[in-house]
Amino acid sequence: EGNAVTASTMQLNNLKWERSTEWNFGFDFNLWNGKLTGSFDYYNKKTNDLLQKDYVVSSYLGYTNHELKYYNAGSLRNKGVEFRADWQALDTKDWKLKVNFNISHNENEILSMPGYSEENYSFENGKYAMRIVRGTSVGSFSGYKYLGVYQNTEDTYAKDAEGNVMHDLQGNPVIMSNGTYRCYPGDAKYEDLNKDGKIDKNDITYIGNSNPQLQGGGGFNLRYKNWSLTVFMHYRLGQKIVNRARMNAESMIGSDNQSTAVLRRWRNEGDQTDIPRALWDYGLNYLGSDRFVEDCSFLRLKTLSLSYNLPKTFCQNLGLTSANVYITGYDLFTITNYTGQDPEVNLPSNVTDLAEDNSQTPRSRRVAMGVTINF
Repeated sequence: EGNAVTASTMQLNNLKWERSTEWNFGFDFNLWNGKLTGSFDYYNKKTNDLLQKDYVVSSYLGYTNHELKYYNAGSLRNKGVEFRADWQALDTKDWKLKVNFNISHNENEILSMPGYSEENYSFENGKYAMRIVRGTSVGSFSGYKYLGVYQNTEDTYAKDAEGNVMHDLQGNPVIMSNGTYRCYPGDAKYEDLNKDGKIDKNDITYIGNSNPQLQGGGGFNLRYKNWSLTVFMHYRLGQKIVNRARMNAESMIGSDNQSTAVLRRWRNEGDQTDIPRALWDYGLNYLGSDRFVEDCSFLRLKTLSLSYNLPKTFCQNLGLTSANVYITGYDLFTITNYTGQDPEVNLPSNVTDLAEDNSQTPRSRRVAMGVTINF
């Protein structure tokens, strides 16, 4: 007789580098003796044998350790355009004005990603599904469609695809349920996509993409004699993010502090609000839904600088070659409809991580003053 042998960890002797193929098309232009210059670039990149970390293998294979530290699997395509232009709008003895602008658009598509799905999704408050499937984009997230709150008992009746109230075998109306919790007036109302009278993971659908549709910046430099004014703006458009901080501040399920928004929560039939009733440690009134998905598009003044070159004769009298006095402001204001503290949310580096705002510290407004002296 001998000791039993079991497989523990799979040997990783077939790992290899990711393989990428890319082609580009672009051109530079220079018009009107350099008054208008710029560049255009289109790129298309495909990456194969993606190096996945902590890859989960099936338990049916017999290994006690179901996670591979690294594994080559999947392919991804990135394509997009980039454009930049610089325009010398004014050029006289006393006045000079130069304007610049850039814009970019990127699309990514998962061509194959074996081993990843939403199977690890847990049906509970605050959870979103990350569906890494063919044809979608890295950065997409899925959840429930939020429809507001149930106003009364009749509103909680389940309806079929034709909009008719569903009845059980005894002829009684079927009451909607969020998971195992029966719905009552004031509870969160989600879209029943498969019309089975119950909200569960079968009602999950695509609700957002954390990749911006457009991003870039622009500004100008205006000179008048010894004065110079420089402005630069930065923008992102069409980017979605999960406002986790707002979710936590509107959950009303425990003893944590809540935002003043919950003061308009549902209390009685007819209340015009999209915030459900308060429930202590009960219910599913804040499932991962588009209720907390926000567009974090923004336009931000990144730099505003005013400077003055001291006259040459004045500098020479002081024994200087040149001198410049300046004042510069950074991140002075932002235009956005995003309700979080900072719309410029950092995106996760892992394809399975959710793009969300956990109340990150907003960028501070800064002002710097100084003098530059050359001897």
